[in-house]
Amino acid sequence: KEIFVFTPTGELKSLPKGATPLDFAFNIHTEVGMRTRGAKVNGKLVPLGTELKSGDQVEIITSENAKPNQNWLDYATTARARSKIRSSLREEKKEVAMEGKEILRRKLKSLKITQNEDVINKMVVFFKLKTSLDLFYRVGNGAIGNQQLREFANSYNNAFISFFKNKIRKKPVPEGINREEITAK
Repeated sequence: KEIFVFTPTGELKSLPKGATPLDFAFNIHTEVGMRTRGAKVNGKLVPLGTELKSGDQVEIITSENAKPNQNWLDYATTARARSKIRSSLREEKKEVAMEGKEILRRKLKSLKITQNEDVINKMVVFFKLKTSLDLFYRVGNGAIGNQQLREFANSYNNAFISFFKNKIRKKPVPEGINREEITAK
């Protein structure tokens, strides 16, 4: 049910059977796990998804620039590592979404559309998304670019114009009735 592996200094660590170097990194410390760049098992460079065996000596290679990515969820087996990775991915998504919200505001302004809740909701529907966070995230990471925003602006403006044209258009007057009589009443 569990395996015992060694740190480079010879310290013994207990992990569940099936654990990977990524699980080992998070077992040592959350920051070590978050900064994992690679791993050496028994002196050899191995993929982060490699299953560890009892008696392995595991060394984690870290980098200041390294950060968790979606693939790490496939490599991590312990609940602690997986929850820390998910939490980090959520935080990163929020940061990208905040940048995306500002980018979207500027782009909508250049398209002469005021950003408000109604416009955002229409955009979520237009791009077939679930939430405004998804919209902001996709704008932030470039998945929704200028071309798609122009397409939305065209459909939005056309719908807006059609709405007012229908309101302005006079209702047809039945034959035999004088239009002035209707407006006078």
